[in-house]
Parts: sequence; structure tokens; C-alpha cells
Amino acid sequence: MKTARQYGPLPHVRYRPEVSTCPHCGAALALSHPVWAKPIQFLGGAEHVTNLGYRCSNADCAYQRNVYRSARAEARQLRGSGYGLDVVVRIGQLRFGEHRTREEIWRRLREDAGLVISERHVQNVLEVYLALLRASGQDLAARFGPVAREHGGLILSVDGLQPEQGNEQLWVVRELQSGGIVAATNLPQGSTPFLVALLRPVTAAGLPVLGVVSDAQQSLRQAVAEVFPGVPHQLCHYHALREATEPLWEADRHLLAQMKKELRDLRDVEDRTRRRRAERVAAGEAPDPADAVVLDTVLALRQVLRERGVQPLEFGALRALDELVALERTLASCLAKKGRRDSLAC
Repeated sequence: MKTARQYGPLPHVRYRPEVSTCPHCGAALALSHPVWAKPIQFLGGAEHVTNLGYRCSNADCAYQRNVYRSARAEARQLRGSGYGLDVVVRIGQLRFGEHRTREEIWRRLREDAGLVISERHVQNVLEVYLALLRASGQDLAARFGPVAREHGGLILSVDGLQPEQGNEQLWVVRELQSGGIVAATNLPQGSTPFLVALLRPVTAAGLPVLGVVSDAQQSLRQAVAEVFPGVPHQLCHYHALREATEPLWEADRHLLAQMKKELRDLRDVEDRTRRRRAERVAAGEAPDPADAVVLDTVLALRQVLRERGVQPLEFGALRALDELVALERTLASCLAKKGRRDSLAC
């Protein structure tokens, strides 16, 4: 039986739709249910990601049952996969850009990014990459016509990923209400003419578009305005918040680095404590209960040092400081109780 991957504690990231009102009647959207929730491995680490589904709050709306989801969350993963889209792009770039073998790719991912992945899964993700590129050659009217009729039109998200500076970019166009891939292709650059060519097949297929969600890249905004004139274009809140909080994020990273520097002698403390315990046991003496407290404290501090933030608003250093304060209170309580029996609970 295949065993589940073990990641340990993961940061939880929840996404809401970028649109806040119904594109049909204009009523506010209300939380309905999580569309999906799962742990996902990215090149920068693993996260537990949840995509929250919203519905129109107007009971009389003809499309009240439509579920709207986050374009940003969909752009970070692939249905049925536990790997982020950046991992898929990286594997494709290593295979077709650098002509690496499957084993070489597997070793690079484990050594450089620390991914929990088998060599066989590298092949599976590579097939996903090829399937993405093949998506552009399919009949859009046949695939998304039923979706457009059911929901009154398509809501598209457009996002590009570049594995390394100077390489081609993988651009993916998704339909948010169905989660389907409308188009995916490698582009030499993300300029307006290339993006127009990427989006043009949607209008050529005669599919109505209710709205488009993307980041604020100027060339992409121009392409959307040219291909879908008059269609609402929602800029992704995540990208705006990420850029706005960049100075705070850098300060948080610096603070976390300083905390790790001040606590870098933990291993020496742990080694001395373990040697002292071993010496007492070898001499036939009972272990000092204080040694157990020290070892537990070292373990707790080591867990704190593993904290990392998630942009844009989950700052790792602030969370680590809260945990250090809680640990300090626990130790202060233990010291106050000293030799009393109830101190064993500490």
C-alpha cells in the first residue's frame, strides 16, 4: 500500500476569489465551501493550500449556484497533483531546456529544492507538463461550450512562470468555474503580441468571456484589453499585496535570521546536557530532572527556528516571537514551582 507523504507542520494558506460580486447580477458573493484543500510542494517549500468557493448571495439570481474560486490558488497547482506549477515548469525546463535525464532531474530537485519526490513521480510530472502544452491544440468550443452555457460565460485567469532568468516562460490560461486548461504554451517573452496570440483562440472559438483575472503586468493588461474589449479585468489581490508588503517581508526575514544567529549554540547545550546525563547514569546516579527540561526546551527552540513566513501577510519572525514568548512563560512557571511535585507537569 502506498504510504502518505510526511511533511510535518505546514503553513496554511487560504485563497478567496478575486471577484467579490456576481458578474451577472452584481450581488455580493458569500462563502459556500472549500473547493479543494491539500498539501502542495513548491520549489520554495510545502504549504497546505485551500481554495475557498463562493456563490452569489442573491437567491433570485439565475446563476446563484455557480461557484467562484481563486485564480491565484488555481494557478499554483494542477488538479490531482501534489506539486506546484513551478515544480512542473522546473522539471520541463530541466528535461527539454538542459536535456537532463530523469535521474538527474530527480537528484536536482531533492538537492536544490528539498522536494519529497520519487524518480517515478518525476516522469509523471513530466507527462503533466507535456499535457499542458498539448492543451492549446484542442477544440475550445467543444470543451468549454457546455461550461459557457451553464455559467453564462467563461472567467479566465492568465499567469506565466519562468523557471530561471533568460529561459522561455510557460503561460497558462485557465477557466476558473470548471478548473479546465484553456491554453498553455512556452513563450520566448511575455510581450503584448505574444500574449495576444495566446488569448485570441478564445474569441475565435466564439466563447463569451465574463471576466479575466491576472497580475498587473502592463503587457498582459494591454493584451486583455485588445482581445477582450469591454470585459472586466480584475487584478490579482495576491500580487498587489505581495508587492505592497515586500519591505515588511524583507525586515521579517532579517529578524528571523538574527533570531537564528542568537540561538545557534543550541546544539552545544544539547550535547553537554546529554553527556552529563550519560555520566550520571554510568556512575549509577539518577538522572537530574532538570536535564529533561533543558532537552525539551532545546527541542522546542529548534521547532521555533523552523518557522517561515508565507507572503504576503503571514510573517514568520512575528510568529516565532510569539512562540518564544509562550516558551519563556512556560519556563518561568517551571522555575517558580522549583522542587514541588506539580512542577513535573512542566
